[in-house]
Amino acid sequence: MAFLKKISDFFTASGSSPTYWLYVQCDRCGEKIKVRVNLHNDLSIRYGERDEGDTYFCRKMVVGNQRCFQSIEVEMTFDRNKKLKDRQITGGQFISEEQFA
Repeated sequence: MAFLKKISDFFTASGSSPTYWLYVQCDRCGEKIKVRVNLHNDLSIRYGERDEGDTYFCRKMVVGNQRCFQSIEVEMTFDRNKKLKDRQITGGQFISEEQFA
């Protein structure tokens, strides 16, 4: 049984991956959507110059569950420590976690 447990642990994600949560609202229908950004897998590195340093970039296309099917495009830039520096949205607006609830 210990052997099967080791195999199971190998294929199961241990711990939680660093996540950035984003809350958006569709401009067309008003649907509120919670978006998950996995800081390990969703970011692409942008190699910078000496002054600026390396940064990360992420683009998410978000579509809600209602009948609208309006695409919302979110572009985010993170610093080298994967902290959010800038974000832009097309087709929706950013809302707070409290507004989402």
